[in-house]
Amino acid sequence: MAKWIGWLRVAITIGGLYLLSQMTSAYLPIILAVVAAFILNPLVNRLTGTRLWPSTVTLSRGMAAFVAIIVGAVVVVMIVILVFTPFVSEFGSFISSLPELANKLQTFAGVLELRANAVDIPANLRSLIDQGVAAVGTYLGAVAKTALNLTIGLATRIIELVVVPVLTFYFLRDWRELRDCVLAALPPVSRVTGKQIVEEMSLVVSGYIRGQVTLSLIIGGLVFSGMYFLNVEYPLVLGLLSTITETIPIIGPIIGAAPAVILAYLASPALAVKVVIFYLVIHQLENHILVPNVMGHTIDLHPVTVIISLLVSGELFGMAGMILAVPVVALLKVIFKHIWFHD
Repeated sequence: MAKWIGWLRVAITIGGLYLLSQMTSAYLPIILAVVAAFILNPLVNRLTGTRLWPSTVTLSRGMAAFVAIIVGAVVVVMIVILVFTPFVSEFGSFISSLPELANKLQTFAGVLELRANAVDIPANLRSLIDQGVAAVGTYLGAVAKTALNLTIGLATRIIELVVVPVLTFYFLRDWRELRDCVLAALPPVSRVTGKQIVEEMSLVVSGYIRGQVTLSLIIGGLVFSGMYFLNVEYPLVLGLLSTITETIPIIGPIIGAAPAVILAYLASPALAVKVVIFYLVIHQLENHILVPNVMGHTIDLHPVTVIISLLVSGELFGMAGMILAVPVVALLKVIFKHIWFHD
């Protein structure tokens, strides 16, 4: 009887997860709260038990979580003031200049066509060049549209984001209690294995999130600095784009570099060469220094597995799927290691 009750709990849990999967509007606040909790958790652990001078009273985990959230909020406000405000101005300038950029692309396409006619390039190659130029224009428009829609979407959902600090506080304070509630749904004989799985998943996710945030900020800062000193237009926009695309393994840096190369080429072919060299240096720095030291071996996945997961998740869920593909596959690997291959 107890065994059937245990499996009934599992079925109820699965049903609850299915209902949650249908509530797509709840995804953003929950994901942001989980990310914030993993980022702030080391600070909470350090503050918990700290003595309040000059008294002998120590900080409880709840109070430590509250202090950590305040510190996080101050950092976010500073980022908004120092980065986001000038970014909005620069992004508005970028949007207003899109027609001019489109005209430059059309002029560039006309020059290519004249040169193709003069050199007598084969029809297949000429068609390929035309398609490439058209794709460049489409790509620029898609990047601007996606960024604009994302900004508008975040603005319209600002009320939902108010709950993020509240969720973050409870995740930080009551993590062990929430974990035990989930494990209570499992049969008693499976709870030890379940606890191991949850702990390993927590280590994987926390390491990945903190490493990826650090790596993205470093790359974004380097790209902004490089584009600024190379006098490429819209360095803040390009830096933020690189920060976002860095969350997509392997192909993300290529996506982030393409707009910078295009903008540089429209200004000067020589500048485009400098930008390409700059991104190649950044790519080597990332692969050989930053990733090994920042990410370490947090997620031990073969590159083939990463590429396949990116292709599948991108096809099913778009850009969001590509960003979440690697950590989700890493979590599934932990589960399969303990369940599928369990003796």
